[in-house]
Order: sequence, then structure tokens, then C-alpha cells
Amino acid sequence: MRCKALLLSILAFPLILYAQPITGEAKNLEFKKDRIIYSGNARLTRGDMVLKADRVTIFLNEKGKPVKLVAEGNVDYREPKRKAKADYAEYVFAEELIILRGKAVVEEDKNILEAEEIVYDRKNETLRALGKNRRVRTIYIEEEKK
Repeated sequence: MRCKALLLSILAFPLILYAQPITGEAKNLEFKKDRIIYSGNARLTRGDMVLKADRVTIFLNEKGKPVKLVAEGNVDYREPKRKAKADYAEYVFAEELIILRGKAVVEEDKNILEAEEIVYDRKNETLRALGKNRRVRTIYIEEEKK
């Protein structure tokens, strides 16, 4: 059960786009009718949550609302007790689907999940980790009873 809670909470990084103010920073910003592109050391911050990548693209619908976020290159998400890294990360808002690809690592405290690809369906609470060229690896450290 703790492992499920670990994965649910760590993979919730797309929530950075809701509620609180978000600060976006990058060397370059490009705004188009259907997307906002942060490139060159992109950084999105909300409270104590930070998403960094070489490039972050937020895809918008016709009303200007986000429908998908794509982070590419050196993706690094952090909050106080959680972090995730990958070469690529994608979040599809309507489907509540999170995809991490390329040396994907998710950590909470000392617990770790590593895979080439991690796909988490938040709506259905399912997770799939694929090894492709290497095996999936988990490290789970049970809390000591006091």
C-alpha cells in the first residue's frame, strides 16, 4: 500500500499547473496560438514545487486552457519529499495520464522506481513500468516500527 501511495504522490507533478501562481523562466519564450514554449534552461515553479527541463511546451485548446504539458531534455521535478527525473515527460490533462521516458527515476524519501518508461494513469490508478533495454528496478525501504 505504501508503494502505491509513493507512486501516486510522486507522479502528481502536473498539478503544478493548477491553483497557485506559477512562475515560468527560460532563456527563451515563444507564444503561439496553441502553445507556450519555454526553452533554454526552462523552469516552472509553484510554491515549493519545481519542474526543470531543457524545453517545456504547454499545449493549449482553443480557449487558451492547457491540454498537455511536454518537458524534454534533462527533466527534473522536485518538491520537498519527492523527485522525478527523465529525458522526457508528458502530462495529458483530460486523460490524467503521465508518461516519463528515458532513464526515468521516481523517488520518495529512500524509495525508488527506475525504468526506461513509466506510464501512470491517475484516473484509473494504474501504473506500468517498462524496461525495454534494461530491467525495471524498485527499491523499497520499509519504515521502522517504533
